[in-house]
Amino acid sequence: MFNNHKQSGRTRVNWKNDSKKTKKTHVQQKKMNVTAMDKLYGLQEQFLKDGMNTLEYKNYVQEKVNNNKYYYRKLSEEDVSKLQQRYRRLVQEKDNKVNERIEQNKRNKRQKVLFRAKKKKVVDKQKSEMIQQLFKIMAETKAQGVNRRAGELSNDPENWKETKKLLFTGGRYLEKADKDWREVYQKIVSPVTAHLFDKHSHVTLNEYVMNMN
Repeated sequence: MFNNHKQSGRTRVNWKNDSKKTKKTHVQQKKMNVTAMDKLYGLQEQFLKDGMNTLEYKNYVQEKVNNNKYYYRKLSEEDVSKLQQRYRRLVQEKDNKVNERIEQNKRNKRQKVLFRAKKKKVVDKQKSEMIQQLFKIMAETKAQGVNRRAGELSNDPENWKETKKLLFTGGRYLEKADKDWREVYQKIVSPVTAHLFDKHSHVTLNEYVMNMN
């Protein structure tokens, strides 16, 4: 005869106890042995950020040694020398990076100046050719109120503000015949310089100029 009770046929698993048998409940951290030199190396990084130079650091260390401060009292002459050499190297590396950034900024500024000069030359040439093209169309157009002797005017982009005042007699509506010169004229007077090159933005124009030989 078997005794039946309310727990019969049931299996209960104690997961906590089971886990102890199969795996560790925690990972024990290894303790790092931090030496006095490690502490002082860490301080060097802060001194470097604060702008302390090599001479100031040398005097600082010597003062700490003389005053028998905690992390400095057991330093040997070799340890002091290591600290000074390491700090000198850190300062030199920092100075090199600063100088490199300065030189890079100079190169970038020079490249910007050269690019602006190149872009102006390209734009002026294109605008001059477009103005000359406009003069030619206006000389041949049948539209009224247009100066057909515009070819006698200057096609220098620097003089355009004055030149465009002499192109039309004014006092009339645009006609169908005006279409010939209007398209070129609109490109010249557009506030978007890129339109001179049939481009749609300053970005695409800059890319076009950069890719030119």
